[in-house]
Amino acid sequence: MPVKMLVFLYRNLRLTPEEFMKYYEAHVKLVKKLAGTDFPLSHHRNYIARNTVDIPPDGFTARNAFIPATILRGRQPEFDFDAYAELTFADQVSYQAFAAKIYAPDAAAQITADEDEFWIG
Repeated sequence: MPVKMLVFLYRNLRLTPEEFMKYYEAHVKLVKKLAGTDFPLSHHRNYIARNTVDIPPDGFTARNAFIPATILRGRQPEFDFDAYAELTFADQVSYQAFAAKIYAPDAAAQITADEDEFWIG
């Protein structure tokens, strides 16, 4: 049975949403290189659309006061994250093989150092 994992990402506030997207796309390439054939079957990334405003909207969050999410329904605090990713693995064994590779000490150190540049984990 396929295994799906959702990851919610919060950008480092020194980055614009565009810079965050660029970093994350490069990060996925790093993880893909380190995981090799054990990379997930799919790794879909979805970024929250944001617009710059001069006056924070009602219900704003301090984190994104001047770049609120573009939302159809809901409230700003529900969209404080900047992206979410859905990873799909063939099965639990495939996930465990991926995890073994990315949590190996050398790979984990590279991944953590890279993540420290662009997101708040």
